[in-house]
Amino acid sequence: MELVVAITIIGIAAAAIVLSLPGAGEDARRSALRLAAHASAARDAAILTGRTVLLTPGPTGWQAGDLPTVRLPAGQSLISEPAGPILFDPTGLASPARLAIRSGEASATVTITAAGAINAR
Repeated sequence: MELVVAITIIGIAAAAIVLSLPGAGEDARRSALRLAAHASAARDAAILTGRTVLLTPGPTGWQAGDLPTVRLPAGQSLISEPAGPILFDPTGLASPARLAIRSGEASATVTITAAGAINAR
């Protein structure tokens, strides 16, 4: 009887651990939130400095203004539509873009509008 109780407790604990581990979708979303934060920092820098600031996406990461280059974790990739740098001008306006981060079958998206709004999903 004690053995059955012990195996049941171990099974419940193992299930709780497995369910708490982040999946590929959570990893992609975390990277998308980080990208959105860097895009917001680039937009804010353009407004504060009065000069155009670039966000330059690439397949393995991005560069935002004067911030250090960010490399995506292994297994993730970044796709930008349209390809090329995203410009934030001193008024906060931006060249619109859709940035998708893929991690296996999962993906997360960062959208930048012409008005400079930045949304991560």
